[in-house]
Amino acid sequence: MSKKILNRRQFIQGTAASLALTSLSASGMVRQTKAQYRVALIGTGWYGKSDLFRLIQVANVEVVALADVDSELLNKAADLVSTRQKSGKKPKTYADYKDMLKEHQL
Repeated sequence: MSKKILNRRQFIQGTAASLALTSLSASGMVRQTKAQYRVALIGTGWYGKSDLFRLIQVANVEVVALADVDSELLNKAADLVSTRQKSGKKPKTYADYKDMLKEHQL
């Protein structure tokens, strides 16, 4: 059995193709669903929020929980999420992601 190793060029090409499809709103190629997914985020820094806000834009999701060790960053992220999601609800916040996972069984 041979292993295929992904080289840098293949990775960049794949990533560029994925981003192009996302930016072109390739929703016509994906089956639309009315199901709403509950999501949680561990790590509310720039990258985490960026990914989460993009998900809110393209999918029917309800953000139910956020976890981060930085309480200031966590509270700011919770306020931002409540303004961007359809329900307007503020997600529950956790200082320890393990507590979040236990409670929400994600």
